[in-house]
Parts: sequence; structure tokens; C-alpha cells
Amino acid sequence: MKLTPLDLQQKTFRKVTLGGLDEQEVRNWLSLVAAQLEELVRKINRQDEELRRREARINEFKDREQLLQQTLTTTQKVAEEMKVNARKEVENIISQAELQAEKIIANAQARRMALVGEIEELKRARSAFVQQMQGVLDTHKSILDHMRGEQQQQKTEPPAGDNVSFLAPPVNKKK
Repeated sequence: MKLTPLDLQQKTFRKVTLGGLDEQEVRNWLSLVAAQLEELVRKINRQDEELRRREARINEFKDREQLLQQTLTTTQKVAEEMKVNARKEVENIISQAELQAEKIIANAQARRMALVGEIEELKRARSAFVQQMQGVLDTHKSILDHMRGEQQQQKTEPPAGDNVSFLAPPVNKKK
């Protein structure tokens, strides 16, 4: 139960003989109030610590911002110099990139053709596997059908007198 200021103001205790209060009830109430006050003190201490950390972090960010401003100014000057040099190199890089792109495209086309061949081979292998699997399934199905037929035949025959008759092959009795 969370205590509110109104709870503290309106709390009443049972009267005991001679106009006193129930000591156990007062002690329980004081324990509850002490526990909640202790929790509030811990919470305030945590918040104070968090506030100090955040203030330190803000100061750190302010220092970084100032450093970034100085760095930005320097960077702008260097960037202008680099633009001039970069324009000269751009033409060389573009021509090299075009040659390299042509090589990459040729390699990609060759790889594509190899992959198409591999895909076709995998399709053929899959088809062969499916056919083999169908053959295996058909064989197993015919074995099962044969076994069911034997089982039906054994059910119609009268049981033999010995306990090992199921081990012997079925005897066809013709009358």
C-alpha cells in the first residue's frame, strides 16, 4: 500500500484501556511509514545521482560542440583545397572505373551463364531423384500390398496346433 500525505493526516489508532493507543498498531504504522520514507529517500538519491551524471554529460557535450565548431572551420578550409585537387583526379578515376565496370559486367555475365548451367543441372538431378524416389515408393507400396494380402490369407486359415506355426510358410490346403 502506497502512503499519501492524506493517509498520514487522517490515520487513527484504536484506543486501548486508560485512553492510550494500541502500541503494536502504532509500531506497525511507524514501520510502514519508515519503509516508504526510506524508499523515497533512495529514489531521491538515485534521481540526484542521475541528475549529476546528466549534467556532467551535458558539460561533456558542450565541450565536444566547441571542439566540433573549431574542427568544422578547419575542415571547411581543407575541403576547399581538396575540391581543387579532387577535380583533377576525378577524370582519371572515372576512366579507370569505366574500364573496371566493363570487366565486372563481363565477369558477371560469365558467372550468370555458369549459374544458369548449374541450375539446369540441378533441375535434371532433382527430376532424376524424384523418379528414383517414385520407384522406391512404388516398390514399397507393392511390398506392403503383398504383405497385406498374405495377412488376409492367414486370417482366413484356421490356426495351427503349435505356437511356432507363424514361422513356417503358409500351407495351401486344397480340398
